Amino acid sequence: MQRRRFLLLAAATTLLFASQGVDAARAQANPAEAQAFLTSRHDALRALFAQRPSPTRNERLSTMVGELLDLEELSRLALRDHWDSRTPAQREEFVTLLRRLVQEQYERNLERTMNYEVTYDGADVRGQVVTVRTLARSATNRRAPAVSIDYQMKKVGNVWRVFDISTDGVSLVRNYRAQFNRIITRDGWDALITRMRDRL
Repeated sequence: MQRRRFLLLAAATTLLFASQGVDAARAQANPAEAQAFLTSRHDALRALFAQRPSPTRNERLSTMVGELLDLEELSRLALRDHWDSRTPAQREEFVTLLRRLVQEQYERNLERTMNYEVTYDGADVRGQVVTVRTLARSATNRRAPAVSIDYQMKKVGNVWRVFDISTDGVSLVRNYRAQFNRIITRDGWDALITRMRDRL
């Protein structure tokens, strides 16, 4: 009887860990899917940049960049050390301002890379986060070193979104966080918001 109980317990434990393994495998993000999404979005953005500037093109461009970037997550990570101490209204204002700043910067960077050949250099996966690695090489100056641009991505609902970008190892989120921490520590929250408004 005791042996039978032991065998049943062992079988149940085996099934439990087996099911956990299946869940873990399901939880693992798909790097090929993330890279395919990023490639298609960048191709569409580059096609838009090739068009003549117009209000319609510019509006579509901003919409597509907003759909590609998870700016709320980026904002939360950039303000990590001060996020919990902010009121909902302060967070909303901060996210709104940072969204505009990041979108404008991202659009400028995309425009600069129009003269670059971008190749995809593989992807790494860690749980739900996929890092897609790319290399951008100048099409006009072959001697110039390639620029590495890595995109950290995860799914929001059923759609992939980028929440951090590293250029030659420099993370956008960490760079913003260092700046924000320095300004808040030295001059306070209101000074940070004023500077962000002035930048716009």
